[in-house]
This record gives sequence, C-alpha cells and structure tokens, in this order.
Amino acid sequence: MIFIDFEDLNGSWVRSNELNFLFESDNSILDFSLALRTDSRYPFSNIFLISSIQNNNYVISDTIEYSFENNETKWYEIKPSGIKNNKILLKKDLKIDEGNVIVKLKHSIRYLDSIVPLTKLDGILDVGLIVEKSILNEKI
Repeated sequence: MIFIDFEDLNGSWVRSNELNFLFESDNSILDFSLALRTDSRYPFSNIFLISSIQNNNYVISDTIEYSFENNETKWYEIKPSGIKNNKILLKKDLKIDEGNVIVKLKHSIRYLDSIVPLTKLDGILDVGLIVEKSILNEKI
C-alpha cells in the first residue's frame, strides 16, 4: 500500500464538497481505489463519481458508475441498520511519475427524472482513497 486516507462526511456528501487527496510518489505503476462507507439512508442502488488524478503536467479525468449489487445480496435486501463498505476501482495500472499526486473526487448522482445532480447525498459516512502498487510493478 502506497497511500490511504479517509474523509468523514458525517452522513452526507454535499456535491460542492470536492474531496482532495495529496501524496508523494516515485516512478510507479499504481492502482487507485475509492473506499465508500454507506448506511441504510443511502437511497440508490448505484453511484456516479467524477474523479481526477493529477501528476506533474498531466490530468486524467473520468466519470465512473458503480453498482452496489452483487451476486449474493441485492442493495435493497440489506438490513436497515447495516453499514456497507465498498471498494471501487478508479484506475488500474496507471503509470505515475515521481512527484505530487492530487486526486479529486465528487459525486454526480441524480434522480431519473432530473438532469441536475443532487446537492446533498445522504447515507454517505466516509470516503477514502486507497493507492496500491500494481502487479505490473513486478515486471518493470
């Protein structure tokens, strides 16, 4: 593991609250993941995230849709008092140069009948960034 950090959101992620994570890296190939902790107040079966990874003179931006459904449990079958921990892959096998790495995250979820993203997303307890060395590092 290269880097791990969490932001406590006290149960709601306000859209204007763009989360920023900063760490130093050497020349590596890295995997970037989001750790997301939700509770029963989270009203959706998925989440849309806008991510930006900046390293020296380049920026990689992406919009990711992540579904909370899996083969064993549907999102709506989770017990109301349950807290769910999810690890969401943002970028795999990304070549990073030596220097500062800045990762920015915000949500972009909306109701089906709306084009405007929600300003406040309830049920989000914590958001974290996990950065790990890729398996490809062993081949370099």
